[in-house]
Amino acid sequence: MKLSRERVAALAVALVDKLIAGGMVEPVGERKALAVTLERVITDELGVEDRINAEAKELMRKYDAEIAKGRMDEHQVFLMIKKQLVKEKGVIL
Repeated sequence: MKLSRERVAALAVALVDKLIAGGMVEPVGERKALAVTLERVITDELGVEDRINAEAKELMRKYDAEIAKGRMDEHQVFLMIKKQLVKEKGVIL
């Protein structure tokens, strides 16, 4: 994840405040509870790319020999695998 947990928490609070102020949501409980839930959702979504990157790196291991011999470009292989994983999982990055 590229954002710190503190930054995500601050963004969640700011977003909740704007949504409430704009009349787009009306909380049934405390604002803090809504912000905490939103923070968790944002953190989970930001972690999706991290998990896909880790899976792509794991799948790249079968191409280590070809990459080491210079027959394949490591970055290109990573991007192709990542693109395929994103497509298979149906996520939007």
